[in-house]
Amino acid sequence: MKWGLSALAAAAAVTVAPAAQSSRPETTAPPPLVTIRVTITDSKITLHPKRGQRGSIAQFVVLNLGKKPHAFKLGHEQRGRGVQTGFTTAVKPKEQKIHLQFLDYRGKLPYFGSLPADRSKPGMKGVFTIF
Repeated sequence: MKWGLSALAAAAAVTVAPAAQSSRPETTAPPPLVTIRVTITDSKITLHPKRGQRGSIAQFVVLNLGKKPHAFKLGHEQRGRGVQTGFTTAVKPKEQKIHLQFLDYRGKLPYFGSLPADRSKPGMKGVFTIF
């Protein structure tokens, strides 16, 4: 009888232990950070990479290598019910700015140089894709 009780107690401990381990709360990891390099010259804007994953945080590093000031605009001022998707930043010659953007919208966001002198140049616009 003594042997049967100890076997029963051991079996009960094995059964209860996994249940106790699975009921522990798990922590969530922060969203991944992706670096997007934006290089502006006096004739074109290049992005590398040109796409980012939805749910990640994009660190846009905007660098003006031109001799004139430029403004970089990504996305729309309003989308849907007044929610802003994107940003605009002005950079002086040889200046670098960093902008963090949570990529919560899936789709294509236009980017372009928003100053009047840049709007007519075909190399000053493109599309950034959030997949």
